[in-house]
Amino acid sequence: MSVDTSPTPAEPHGSAETAARPFDVLGKTYEDTYAHLPAQLAALDWLLARLPERARVMDIGSGTGRPTAERIAAAGHAVTGYDVSRTMVELARTQVPAARFELADVRTLPDAPGTWDAITAFFPLLQMPRADLDATLARIADWLSPGGLFVFATVPFDAEDEPIQWMGQTIRSTSYPAEVFPRLLRRAGLEVVHERISVFHPDFPGMGEEEHLFIYAYKPGGPVVPAHALAGPYPLPASYRGPHELAQQGWVNMEARFERHDIEPVLAALSGNSRVLDVGGGSGAVVSALATRPGRVTTVEPHAAREESMRHLTARGVRVLSGRAEQLPVDDRSFDAAVATWVLHYTDDPEAAVAEMARAVDMSRPEAKVVLVQGAPDNELIGLWNRICAPLTGEAPDHQGYLLSRAAGVLARHGFTDLAFTRAHVDVVFPEDGPEARSQAAASALAAFWNTGHPRLADLREALLPELRAHFATGTDRFTDDAVLLVARPRPAR
Repeated sequence: MSVDTSPTPAEPHGSAETAARPFDVLGKTYEDTYAHLPAQLAALDWLLARLPERARVMDIGSGTGRPTAERIAAAGHAVTGYDVSRTMVELARTQVPAARFELADVRTLPDAPGTWDAITAFFPLLQMPRADLDATLARIADWLSPGGLFVFATVPFDAEDEPIQWMGQTIRSTSYPAEVFPRLLRRAGLEVVHERISVFHPDFPGMGEEEHLFIYAYKPGGPVVPAHALAGPYPLPASYRGPHELAQQGWVNMEARFERHDIEPVLAALSGNSRVLDVGGGSGAVVSALATRPGRVTTVEPHAAREESMRHLTARGVRVLSGRAEQLPVDDRSFDAAVATWVLHYTDDPEAAVAEMARAVDMSRPEAKVVLVQGAPDNELIGLWNRICAPLTGEAPDHQGYLLSRAAGVLARHGFTDLAFTRAHVDVVFPEDGPEARSQAAASALAAFWNTGHPRLADLREALLPELRAHFATGTDRFTDDAVLLVARPRPAR
């Protein structure tokens, strides 16, 4: 039996009842068809990397709650979804209990200037008359707080109230050509930073390819550096604790135990760059990976032994320089990107080091960026050091988020105001046979890695053992050493 979802003659174009009917019929089928839309998932990645901690997010046309509200709520944000379809709201409430969902037409919501840190709208405005569409985009701009983010998707075409067949339903649709939407958003007071057409072929009988327009925008003003959760935990320390010591032998003994999944996202972030400066080359793992691609790589390393260990890379076109991060031996604006992985906590002055990286990058280049990698707030190894080693050695606790937050502030002051924070997974593996052997190996390796030459090195090993034994007794052979990538770009000039 077929279901006729055509609007009755009495229903005006754009009524909430008309808009809801196809989705009441489709229900979960809509999610099954569109929930894994690659461009939408990429838009959510972009948004989550920039949201402040515990952001207030409105999801217009929230559907079944997946993937949008589910992913944003899972990241610790307060999400409120609005949809005209009762079926969709009921599904969303069941599937995503961490978010709030309301049955509402976005056009009837009360004015609430500056209420939301972000608003998402994935294809919800296609059944509105153009006058309502224009007014809704203007209200979205008003609802955003200064610095707030907007992610929008639609199907661009030049028609109003045009009947179309979609997923077996008859829908009266309205849109504009693709070039009109950025103009509408700018007129509303938003800055557009991304606009792209993608093509998607829904896996549904009888449907062909669809063109989708995705736009990312922000409202000027607000804090330049958001208090992102990955730059936590909060509150941040009042000052820098000072550098960690790093001995070559301690590093060499640990390096073979790392399972690093932080290098791939660094390479992805630098995929469009051809002149890359690596600061604190260390073992050369990142430099070696960069050297496999077209372009020129320069690395600066302050420690003679590690600098010498990278000399073989000169045969692959890498320039190896001796120097400190706080005073880089390179010319102004001589690179299109700079990267430092796990370096800032070994510097005397992290903010000076970041300022030097910003100085070295030519901001006029289309792919100009600075990429930093430091530890995640829930990094297990850093937590272990803070609990056991810091009290024993009399040192202040380590706080990697402080370094990232201060670095973001420096970069923003230098014009790198598009700041994105993302997580990368790293493990430290102890494959020895059995919990006790793993505990002993970890105690020796970690104590030497953190405190080579310390007069109480034996005491450090002994102090670590009880917690290591409890950890490995669970059956694991590893600690997580997760990282945070901070990617900073200049805002596109308009």
